[in-house]
Amino acid sequence: MKKPTQKDESDQPNRLPLDLGEKAVEVLIAVPLPQTFTYHWPFEHAPRFGQRVVVPWGRQKRIGLVHGTCAAVVTSAGVDAYSLKPVEQVLDDGSLLDGAWRQLIEFAARYYHHPLGLIALEALPKALRVLNARGEEPVMVTKAQAHADKRLQARQTPARGARTSADHDPTQADPAPPPVLTLEQQAAVQACSVAAGFTPLLLYGVTGSGKTEVYLHAVEERLTRGEQVLVLLPEINLTPAAQALYETRLAPYRVVVLHSNLPELQRTKHWFEAATGAADVLIATRLGVLTPMPRLGLVIVDEEHDPSYKQQDGMRYQARDLALMLGKQRGVPVVLGSATPSLETWQKAEGGQYKRLTLTQRAVTGASLPRVELINTANFPAKEGLSEPAMQALVSTFEAGKQSIVFLNRRGYSPQLVCGGCGWVSNCEHCTAHMVWHKSERNLRCHHCGAAQRVPVQCPCCGNQDLTGFGRGTQRIEETLAGLLPKATVLRIDADSTRNKGQMEALLDEAHSGRADVLVGTQMIAKGHDFANVNLVLALNVDASLFSHAYRAPERLFAQLMQVAGRAGRRGGEATMLVQTRYPQHPLFEALKAHDYERFASHEMQARREARMPPFSYQATIRADHRTLGNCLAFLKTARELGDPLIQPDEPVYLCDPVPLTVVRVGGIERAQMLIESESRPALHRFLSAWLPLLYEHAGSVRWFLEVDPVEL
Repeated sequence: MKKPTQKDESDQPNRLPLDLGEKAVEVLIAVPLPQTFTYHWPFEHAPRFGQRVVVPWGRQKRIGLVHGTCAAVVTSAGVDAYSLKPVEQVLDDGSLLDGAWRQLIEFAARYYHHPLGLIALEALPKALRVLNARGEEPVMVTKAQAHADKRLQARQTPARGARTSADHDPTQADPAPPPVLTLEQQAAVQACSVAAGFTPLLLYGVTGSGKTEVYLHAVEERLTRGEQVLVLLPEINLTPAAQALYETRLAPYRVVVLHSNLPELQRTKHWFEAATGAADVLIATRLGVLTPMPRLGLVIVDEEHDPSYKQQDGMRYQARDLALMLGKQRGVPVVLGSATPSLETWQKAEGGQYKRLTLTQRAVTGASLPRVELINTANFPAKEGLSEPAMQALVSTFEAGKQSIVFLNRRGYSPQLVCGGCGWVSNCEHCTAHMVWHKSERNLRCHHCGAAQRVPVQCPCCGNQDLTGFGRGTQRIEETLAGLLPKATVLRIDADSTRNKGQMEALLDEAHSGRADVLVGTQMIAKGHDFANVNLVLALNVDASLFSHAYRAPERLFAQLMQVAGRAGRRGGEATMLVQTRYPQHPLFEALKAHDYERFASHEMQARREARMPPFSYQATIRADHRTLGNCLAFLKTARELGDPLIQPDEPVYLCDPVPLTVVRVGGIERAQMLIESESRPALHRFLSAWLPLLYEHAGSVRWFLEVDPVEL
C-alpha cells in the first residue's frame, strides 16, 4: 500500500468525513470484543477506511485499521478528543482495502456474529497486521509491495510478453494442446461465458467429466476481458498441481496462490499482487475469499461440498457461502463445482435459485465410471484389515501392471494400544480420547491435543509386556500390503507422511509417474487427483459413518466414496471399486453402486425434511470451554435463561439443553455446547443479535464461541 501523503489524501474517494476540530477515529483491533476503539487523529490529512495505523495498546503497540470517525461519540461523552491516546503512525493510504472489501467483511461480522476487528485484521497476511520485535512494520512489507508494483507495471505495458517468475519453475516451452471439449463441456463453458452479473452456477459433473477444463476455458475468457478470477480449492495439497496447470494453460497471465503454508514473504507478495490487480488469477484455500481483488470478474469454488471450506476456529465461516456473497456484492458469476454437491447447494439448484450445468459422461473417450462391488465382511471376514476378495483383487491388479488405491480415513498404525492382561488402554491424559499408536515413529500421539509419548515397553498398570494394537490405521494397512505384495511399491499419503514441506509433492510425483503400485491414504487422496493408471479402489472401515450420531455423516461418507471411486478408470478400460461392509443392503451403497448421486440426495433430503434438519432449518451453537465441566454447563444454563425471554412468539427459536461434547476434554480443557435452532434464518439472527451482548457480560472465566451453520454437532 502507498504511504500516505497530503496530496494523496486530499481527493480520496473513500475518504472519511472528519471535523478537524475534534479529530477522533474509530480503529479496529484484533481482539475478541465486538467494538471499535477511539483514538485521537493528530494528522492534518483526513483518515480513510482501511488505513493501517500503529496505536498504543496498554504497554504495547498494535496495528489497527481505521474504521470511521467518531466526533459525535466524543462530543456526546463530553470528552476532549485531544485527551485520547493518539494514533502514533499511519502505515499506508488504505487504497487496497476498498469499499467492496469493507462490505464483505462487515457482512461476515454480522452473519457470523464475530468481532469485526478480528475478521478484518486476520484476513490480512501476518506481516501486515503484526509489528516486529522492535515495534516496527516488518521490512518484508516494503519488499512485497515493491514486488507487486513491479508486476503491476509489467502487466500494464502494451507487450505482455512471456510469463516470468522468480517464485516458481518456468512453464513448459511447448505445452501439450488442450483436450477437445465434449458437447456438454462446450455448453457449460458457454453458460459461464454469457453469465452476467451475479449468477450462481452449479457445475454438476461425474468424476472425470472434465470440470477443470470447463474452469480453464471460463477463466481464460474472463482474462481476455481484463478481469481477475478467484479459484478456491478445499485443501492446500491440491494447490501445487492446480497452479502448475493454470500457469501452463494461461501463460502469460499471472497466476498466484495463497494458503497458510506459504512462507510469509511469498504470501505477502501474492496478497499484494492480488490486491493491486497485478495478478490475474488467484488460486487459494478458504481464506482467499477475503482477499481484495479490484478487477474481479469470476469466482470458482471447486469441490464446493467439501467440509474443509468451513473454518473450525476463530470466525467459523463457510468460504463457499462467503464466495456467493462476494459474487452478489461484486455482481459477478460464481461457479460451484462438484460431483457430489452439498445438500444445501442441491436444494437451491433443484429450486431454480442456482443454474445447473450437468456433465454426465467422462471426458476421455472410452473412459467409464468404475464398477462398484460390495464385499460382505460377514461372509468374508477381514484379516489384518483385508478380506480375501480384496487381497485377490490387489494381487491381480499389481500383476496386470495397474495401480490400486486403498482408502482408509484413519491415520496412524492402530487407534489405540491395549494390554491383553488387565485391559489398560492408551488414553490421553489431557483429552477424553485414545492416543493413537504410530508404529514407524515409535510413539503414541493424541490427534486432538498433539500430546506424544514413547510407546511403553510394558503395561503401565500390570507390567505385562504383551501390548497390542486394536484397530487399524493407514500405517498398519501399509505394513499388511508390504507383506501381501513384497515386490510392489506401496506409498502412504496422509497427514503424517506429508507433514514436512515438499513431501506431498514428492509422493504425488511418485504416484503420477507410475513408480508406485499401491497408494494407501486418507481423504487426502480421494479428491482432485488425476491418476492415469489406477484400476482398483478399495475402501475400508466405512461402516462407522452409516450410524453416526452426526446427521451429516452419511452425506460425507457418500461424497468420499464417490470421490475416491472417481480416481479409477480415468484413462479408459475397466475399473473396479470394492467396499468392505457388514451392511451391503444399506440405501447409501445401492446409490453408490449406481453412481447415482440424485438417488442418494433424494433419500437423504427426505430424511432431513422429516427431522427438520438443515437445509430445512437453521442452526447455531454456543460452545463453552473451561477447566471444569461444571462451569461450562453453568454458563450455558445461564445463557439459556438469558435467551428465553428474548424469543418472540411469532419468530420461534429453540434453545436445546446444554450437553458435553462427544470428546469432552481436549488439552485439559472441558467443553460443552448448546444448540440453537429455528425454521427462519432471519429470526435466528435477530435472536442472536439481541442475545450475544448479554453473554459477554456473564461469561466470567468461561471462554465461549459461537458457530453459525455448524457442520459438527
